[in-house]
Amino acid sequence: MVIWELLFLSVHLAEAIKEEVDKEALNTEEAILERLQKMQLKLQDNEISEEEYEEIEEMLIERLKSVREDKKGVHKNAAN
Repeated sequence: MVIWELLFLSVHLAEAIKEEVDKEALNTEEAILERLQKMQLKLQDNEISEEEYEEIEEMLIERLKSVREDKKGVHKNAAN
């Protein structure tokens, strides 16, 4: 019984670590959208310029498109 509990905890911990890494690396739609919101707040608070925001926004939107395309490709391959 103890072995199964340890295995469950190990899997849960590994998933939590992967989720955090994905957020930092902008590998998920959620992480990208969260970063975009943070940048919007920085713009509103005058922590970044309009020009800086537009550059970051463009990069994040391109990254979001890429993640969504990758996701579609994974689903297409899984269906075949």
